[in-house]
Amino acid sequence: MFSTGSLSFFPKSPLKPSKPHKLLKLQPSICNLYVKNSMDVPPTASATNAGFKNLMESFTVEVQKADNRPLNVPLIASFTIASSRLDKVENVVIGIELKNGCVGWGEAPILPFVAAEDQPTAMAKAKEACEMLMTCSFMTLGSALGEIGDVLPGNQFASEGVICFITLFLQLKVRAGVEMALIDAVAKSIGIPLWRLFGGASNTITTDITFQFLSLHPFLLPSPFFSFEEKNDKIWEKNLL
Repeated sequence: MFSTGSLSFFPKSPLKPSKPHKLLKLQPSICNLYVKNSMDVPPTASATNAGFKNLMESFTVEVQKADNRPLNVPLIASFTIASSRLDKVENVVIGIELKNGCVGWGEAPILPFVAAEDQPTAMAKAKEACEMLMTCSFMTLGSALGEIGDVLPGNQFASEGVICFITLFLQLKVRAGVEMALIDAVAKSIGIPLWRLFGGASNTITTDITFQFLSLHPFLLPSPFFSFEEKNDKIWEKNLL
């Protein structure tokens, strides 16, 4: 499915870390600086205010490699809702490497029982976007995101809506994955982690969750997936995974 070049671009599964990560050899010192200082340097007001919008106009994107591959991962516990049961994840992962050596990653979630699309269709869409990015050079980040939107039309900025995947079409899922791979690579290029680029630290987060159908049995017996402790008259659930 992949050429020799793409196989070197995507390393082997992290479950077998016997060999060093090939991509790390390609990363210049600026990417290493990102890894070293991303958490210990407090965000400044000017960096936060400049933010993502200014970066879209000021950063020039030059993609060296872009590719995608299937991401098939079995779930430790199945996820069951009204329409079906999910025993494994069959998503699409997107990797983008800029000419400065910095690599970004994105993921497109695929739920064929909610929508009609499947992994092969998503793979084809992601490949189309990756091939387009390979032909673009000396383009601002904003222009590159616009080109992605032309190939995968949908919301103005698809990544903002990826959490509500039940209401999204396939192109929005794939577009969000490609967008995030590109933005991740750009963020590493300038030495700023994504959480700071998108506005800095916060003690709250807004999201949604799909409740699954469960029997009472898992909650009555000790579970290897969750532990419970009583604290201040409240029950706190701690995910051990």
